[in-house]
Amino acid sequence: MLRRSWIGRGILCALAALLPLAPGWASAGGGSLSYEGAVGDALRHCSRLRVKQEEIRINEASWRQSLSSLFPTVALNGRLERFGNLAGPTGIGTINGQVVGGLQDEWRSSVFVLGEYTLSNWFKKRHESRYYERLTEASIHDSEAERKKIVLEVTDLYGSLAEGAIRLRYLDRMIDRMMEAVSLRAAANREGEISGEDLIRAEVALVDLEKERTEAARQFKENLTRLTLYTGVEYDEGVAVTGLGAGDEIPEGPGPGRIEQTPEYRAKRKEVEAQQEKGRAARNNLLPDVGVYGRYDFYGRNPELYDSMKDLDRNSWNAGVYISIPIFDGGLRKWERERAAREIRRQEEALKALRQEKGRDAAALYVKLRELDRTIAQYRRLLARYEKLLAIASGAAALGGRSRAELLESGKEALAIERDMEVYINQRAVAVRKYRLETDFAGAMGELDGNGIDRH
Repeated sequence: MLRRSWIGRGILCALAALLPLAPGWASAGGGSLSYEGAVGDALRHCSRLRVKQEEIRINEASWRQSLSSLFPTVALNGRLERFGNLAGPTGIGTINGQVVGGLQDEWRSSVFVLGEYTLSNWFKKRHESRYYERLTEASIHDSEAERKKIVLEVTDLYGSLAEGAIRLRYLDRMIDRMMEAVSLRAAANREGEISGEDLIRAEVALVDLEKERTEAARQFKENLTRLTLYTGVEYDEGVAVTGLGAGDEIPEGPGPGRIEQTPEYRAKRKEVEAQQEKGRAARNNLLPDVGVYGRYDFYGRNPELYDSMKDLDRNSWNAGVYISIPIFDGGLRKWERERAAREIRRQEEALKALRQEKGRDAAALYVKLRELDRTIAQYRRLLARYEKLLAIASGAAALGGRSRAELLESGKEALAIERDMEVYINQRAVAVRKYRLETDFAGAMGELDGNGIDRH
């Protein structure tokens, strides 16, 4: 019995040791989350990018379809009909050059091969094909613009998550210090060394910190939920959010050339080029249609259905050149050309507006970065002075000039200053990444691709 008892305990211990390794078990830490990982998951999961990819394929199909007008067409045509004479068996008629007597009831069948090549399509439809080609290129850049928009949204959201993690980390440290300070003040109050008012003030400060932490935790959980909508990954509340760091230095402001490299500008510029090609197509549509054609005919006639299809005779062939000159169409081509010209002007004005908008966005981010640099520098100076004050307070506490509770409360104030500085550093890191995306999209995405992000 004793042996069986030890065996049973051993099995229970083994199961207890393997339980944390079972599927679905999550550690208290909840793993870690990085900015590059969040962006990569969002780009792989986002259905908006898949929609843009389908738009590219649709435009490419339209482009390939428009190219078909530059090739000749060949068609095989056939016809089978029943002819019934209503005028009686008198008179003589001809069918495709053959004399038909008696106008008898019969079956008639015909087959002909027709080949046609419209030469004018090279100066009329060619611009229309280029129109769809430019739209395809515009949709590619538009897909990159949507990709950039997603990365910007995830950057903002991850910055809020990182800021929440900073606030929670410092609030935990501040609460620990205030709890110790309240405990010391409660003991001092029992000894009659301080008044009850001082104790209540310390307790109120502790409650305020706990309330602030509750609000910060709520916002952190909401941001995690919103990030899940982008990435499709469920995150544990205890996930460790990796900080964004201080961000790179930005030595110069945005130039005009940087704005022209943004995917939004490139997409809009391709749309302008597409409308210009459409305008050329509308202009050339006023020219005549010119083409060549060839036709080969077979014909059969017989009172019997089967014989009319069996006895097909070579009837004729013809080939020629045709030209069609538009004289009057009610103004169709004229107003088509006018509409194309106005659309070109609208697209050009939209391109100018977009250029100004992207320039303002980049300039605003640049100004924000410079202001954040000054704010962080001020906080660094302020924190250095607080550290000196803490050193003085620690010396006074060692000599009995200040209490331990007062020293803890001063340390809490220093932690608040340090927390605010870290928050501004995080905001600067977010602004740096957004600035890079606005002014050097290819370089910024290249850095993210180097961290394992799949562009497709």
